Amino acid sequence: MSSKRGTKHDLNDEEKEKEEPVEKKAKPSSNHDNQEDVSTEKKDDEAPTILEKGHIYFLYRPKVDTEKVEDPNDVQRIYIVLKPSWNSTKPKRHPSLIILGRKALPDTQKHSRYWGFVAESSENMDALADTFKEHSYETKTKGDRVIEPSRPMGEGVYEIATHQGHSHLAYMLTLPDKPHAVQKAFHIKEQASMVIAVKNPTKSSLHGYQGGGLPSNEKPHYSKHLMELFKDRRFVPMDTTTEFLNHKYCELLLVGATEKVQEELDKAGKTLEKMEKEDEEHVEHVGIDKSVFDELELVKKENPIEPLKEGKWI
Repeated sequence: MSSKRGTKHDLNDEEKEKEEPVEKKAKPSSNHDNQEDVSTEKKDDEAPTILEKGHIYFLYRPKVDTEKVEDPNDVQRIYIVLKPSWNSTKPKRHPSLIILGRKALPDTQKHSRYWGFVAESSENMDALADTFKEHSYETKTKGDRVIEPSRPMGEGVYEIATHQGHSHLAYMLTLPDKPHAVQKAFHIKEQASMVIAVKNPTKSSLHGYQGGGLPSNEKPHYSKHLMELFKDRRFVPMDTTTEFLNHKYCELLLVGATEKVQEELDKAGKTLEKMEKEDEEHVEHVGIDKSVFDELELVKKENPIEPLKEGKWI
């Protein structure tokens, strides 16, 4: 019997990636709506409720025509893949590929606020995996340009829990055993929790946050039920459903919260720790190839393993 956690499906090609746009610098914002539902302050003693749990993967993509990466300056963007194994509400959650506007996770010490969005979500892992392959395209001025394959740099477990008026995306790292140079460069911790909020697509863009926002022609198509959850607010927590993440172009606000997951999420944090121990046993039993490369449809000779296994740049 296969040890793979997901099911392999048909391939859907992604549009060709272009060179990374210049990152937008954060601007202070005085709009009260910007602060809505994304505070990291405690509000009450409500016990956390787990809405979703599964496996999380971190990858980075080298810049165009960069064969060897030596530091973050050689990186085009980073990816987060959420592969749910359970969610509390219908419909079923699909694997989701999230792109961050900044080339790092939000800092938990500074409570940084970073923008991100769902670039792809599908029950077909192939639809996500195509993003991680080598791509090439032709330009009039520079000829053929090559986008190198992505490098996996982290694997672990995650959960999304509603807690004290907001929702958390919390994770614990299984691979590598501890953060090394690569992981530290992107603020990937051994464990961490981020407040996660969903942006109302009818509201103005996120130019006041690290990474900016999507253009007006790239908007998610939410159902009437999901739109009603916004109640005209600019941001809402995922306090009843994580279905938002099934939608391409779902815009997110991620706020660095804490590295003390158990202390923050109590029983939900203990559940996550148990998941991590089970994941560690799984990796030891089946190996990195099956636990990461098979899950993400990666090819070791094309997608280097060193950043994941040893935390080394390549």
